[in-house]
Amino acid sequence: MIDQVRIRPERAADVERIDALTRLAFDGREVEVDMITRIRASADFIPELSLVAEAGDQLVGHCLLARKTLRGKVMPPVLQLGPLGVHPAWQRQGIGGRLVVEAQRLARLRGAEPLIVLVGIPAYYPRFGFTGAMTFGVGPDMPAAMAYPLVDEVPDYRGTSIPLG
Repeated sequence: MIDQVRIRPERAADVERIDALTRLAFDGREVEVDMITRIRASADFIPELSLVAEAGDQLVGHCLLARKTLRGKVMPPVLQLGPLGVHPAWQRQGIGGRLVVEAQRLARLRGAEPLIVLVGIPAYYPRFGFTGAMTFGVGPDMPAAMAYPLVDEVPDYRGTSIPLG
């Protein structure tokens, strides 16, 4: 089934379907849907970094990277990954991983930000090269705070932190 899945940037016509998918992926919660809505309405939204996974005409996954200014000392913005959602019937088939890898590839090509940061499941994201955010000086110092470098020479972000709200 995974070979039927195609990854592409979100289109305006996808918004309601992404909202519905996100609700399913996150057990009916609205928090993640509201987060996506706020990001889309902000200057930090980067349309080409909001990706969907399709199988035929069915939307089966969504991944979003948006510009984020870290708290603390003034530093170049980074990208924040999330939410990442996969339709429950399509989970555990590699779709989330394909979305993350494509998002990383596009972000690297973009060349505008030095890091991708996230607060997520510590057992999931290291397989895609994410390490503890503190490796780059980014807090909070907790297992769920992770980062992925997009450049060889990452600036010293010591004294910054990922906003958790």
